[in-house]
Amino acid sequence: MAEKFEFDLEALSVAELTALRDAAEAKRLEKLDEAKNAVLAEAKEKLAQLGLSFENVWPGRSTPAPERRHRKDAGAQLAVKFRGPNGEEWSGRGRLPRWLHAMEAEGRNREEFRI
Repeated sequence: MAEKFEFDLEALSVAELTALRDAAEAKRLEKLDEAKNAVLAEAKEKLAQLGLSFENVWPGRSTPAPERRHRKDAGAQLAVKFRGPNGEEWSGRGRLPRWLHAMEAEGRNREEFRI
């Protein structure tokens, strides 16, 4: 079993805490990758015992699907493209805001509110 370490986190500087966090995250990702590879190898071995291949079970893939890519600007503040009569704002992305839905229900055009 792994040896447990105790750290006095209060004694560490911000830079040391940041380095510790980054090192821990790198190690976590490394172990996660090893675990994924072990599970994949085990699955391929069991499939082979049944006379199947990964390709038979998941056509078009020789390996599991890659992780979904995330936008670089995810969570970033977007420029406002529409402004409502009471100062409401909408970037034009995501769900249609209630105020704009209500205006369109009244017969108004979305372009009237474009900035």
